[in-house]
Amino acid sequence: MIDTSAVISLFRGLASAGECFNAAREVWMPVTVLGELHCGLRKCGCPVKESLRIAELRDRCLLIPIDEETAMQYARVHGDLERAGAMIPINDLWIATLAMRHGLPLLAKDDHFSRVDGLDFVAL
Repeated sequence: MIDTSAVISLFRGLASAGECFNAAREVWMPVTVLGELHCGLRKCGCPVKESLRIAELRDRCLLIPIDEETAMQYARVHGDLERAGAMIPINDLWIATLAMRHGLPLLAKDDHFSRVDGLDFVAL
């Protein structure tokens, strides 16, 4: 599964991101990541070019929605992180719980994912 930070690294040409992406049989993208990419698109200087890149990436990925089981797991992980004083950004918490729910490793550049117990975090 890919996080937004991994997509940005891929788009910027980071070799390790490209290698991971190309080696994967399937690439899973949380709907949250797609939303973050579209938010970034609204701020960029080349919206047409970047929109095409996002569409190409989206076509290569399996888009993962948030379901009820993920929502329940989100609440558990949120509580654990809050009690530990180790909260991560809310969208990243959704992304982490989606990866955990589906038993997938999460490729990301943000080290705060390492705070999530039980997450198979693959750091770029």
